[in-house]
Amino acid sequence: MINLILIILIALSLLVLLLLAARRGAGESPKLNTALPEDSDYRVRLPQRALLDRCLSPEDVEFVAVLKARPVFRLFLQERRRLTLCWLRQTRRESARLYSLHVRSVRHAAGLRPAAEAKLFGAVGLFIIVYALMVSTVWLYGPFRARRFLHSLQFLAGLLSDLGVRIANSISPAPLPQPHLGSR
Repeated sequence: MINLILIILIALSLLVLLLLAARRGAGESPKLNTALPEDSDYRVRLPQRALLDRCLSPEDVEFVAVLKARPVFRLFLQERRRLTLCWLRQTRRESARLYSLHVRSVRHAAGLRPAAEAKLFGAVGLFIIVYALMVSTVWLYGPFRARRFLHSLQFLAGLLSDLGVRIANSISPAPLPQPHLGSR
């Protein structure tokens, strides 16, 4: 009789634990269970692009220019330059942190692919070159002239791309001779 009561108590306690676990899991979606915590090293923490867009906003320049106060305009440009450079530095720091995290993660990996690692290293090098170009452009010309310069470069790259496509389409490839398979 005591064995039967003990088995029923254990069964009831297991049933209560299962109900609690099911109720706790029902409120969470499967995506949330696999999500990384906010303080995880694997979470990408890039600065918001909206902040950079706001730093380079032409409406703010027009507003300050309307005031016709030269010291205020100069201070405005200095602060926007400082904020833009800060945004660029945060982006570089985050990319360097992610690359060093990758290097630490794959240091002892068995399935390491050297070609993929070389490609990633090349992409990081290209990022550093573009970063240095951006910082020097913002530093020398200010964020607003740098913005216009980048838009001009994008427009020029689009024109060159279209020109390359037109040239490639105008070249008609010579027909390749087909091997004659005679009857056997």
